[in-house]
Amino acid sequence: MLRPRTRRPERAEQYESAAYRELQARLATAVRRLREERGWTQEEAAHRCGMTTRLFQRVEGADVNLTFTSLARLCEGFGVDVVQLLKSSA
Repeated sequence: MLRPRTRRPERAEQYESAAYRELQARLATAVRRLREERGWTQEEAAHRCGMTTRLFQRVEGADVNLTFTSLARLCEGFGVDVVQLLKSSA
């Protein structure tokens, strides 16, 4: 059984900031939209992006702190620029 990931107490505040949550939400929305536009399942999208299905699901669920490597994988898998993943939909 997996334990919930614990974060360093001194960094907990960073993960609750409005800016952090907004970026997570933007990314999740963009990734879901791109996947659905292409008619891909989460499994197919994960494969095309070179990541596990579970990691991809966490991206779409706005439940992950991505590395630049994972962000680059998403860009390559979807064939888009990072700006398209992080721009506001408003």
